[in-house]
Amino acid sequence: MIGKMRKSLVGMLLTLIMLLMLGTSCLAANDRVLTETQIDSFKSSAVQLIEQITAFTDEEIEQYLAQNDAFTNSALNSWTGARDELGAYQEVGDQEVEVDGNNVIITSDVTFEDKTASVELIADLSEGTLTSMAFNVNYTLGEKMAQAAMNTVLGLGVVFLILFFLCFIIGLFKYVKPLEERFSKKEEEPEDQAPVPAPVPIVEEEASDDEELVAVIAAAIAAYEGTSTDGFVVRSIRKSSGNKWKRS
Repeated sequence: MIGKMRKSLVGMLLTLIMLLMLGTSCLAANDRVLTETQIDSFKSSAVQLIEQITAFTDEEIEQYLAQNDAFTNSALNSWTGARDELGAYQEVGDQEVEVDGNNVIITSDVTFEDKTASVELIADLSEGTLTSMAFNVNYTLGEKMAQAAMNTVLGLGVVFLILFFLCFIIGLFKYVKPLEERFSKKEEEPEDQAPVPAPVPIVEEEASDDEELVAVIAAAIAAYEGTSTDGFVVRSIRKSSGNKWKRS
């Protein structure tokens, strides 16, 4: 089955390419005007291509996508993205064939089980190749308004979330200043200085201690010379506050 579908699709593509090659020479001779026969051939080929693609199973689509053909991937990706909304294929209605420069645009109004779609097939006459194929779902006015309303609600929701986040950030600013002041105070506090030792008071020796020392010295001298100590006058010895001697 897959082999038959593949051969059928390849045959359809070859048919379209042949039409493109014939159309190229015809356009060159007739100032870019297609004949009725060519227009009918393009329409018929587009219908067969639509029927082939919409009948593919998921397995067949995966096999064709694995071939990495640009046109095939474009057509199949467009169909897989729209088929859930469209439903099963029913029939092709009105068709239009337009020439835009070197391109031939075949537009087909296709009816599906759930919705209708505008299928656009574009071919390049100068290259003799198929460029793209797109399944564009037709939405009713109510569906378009519902989509617009949903987009509006989503947009407003995003805006409100951003505003709420900004308000939350701004609300945190009141905690920034106290923290900044606290850290600045810590930086301004001087380091604990070592306590300066108190000056040691100079204690003057009492006069009695000096007198006792003088008496002992006098007694020692008297004992050495064999004299009495009555003639000695005991005076206290005081330290001079100056560094130089002063004359009396």
